[in-house]
Amino acid sequence: MKTITVPTALKTMSPEPILEHAIRLKAYELYAQRGMAEGNAVHDWLAAEAELYKAIPQPLRPRN
Repeated sequence: MKTITVPTALKTMSPEPILEHAIRLKAYELYAQRGMAEGNAVHDWLAAEAELYKAIPQPLRPRN
């Protein structure tokens, strides 16, 4: 799995905007892997969200 680094400025933000940014980056990565074919934005977002949430320990996961 590719490691996503977080810029220093983002480290001072609350966790949810940082997580949303990480999801956005991962979703774009998935989009690029599919050859940037349009029409799957929601699927890419949900897949990115699921993958990143798996990496967060259960007690630290955001509540829906």
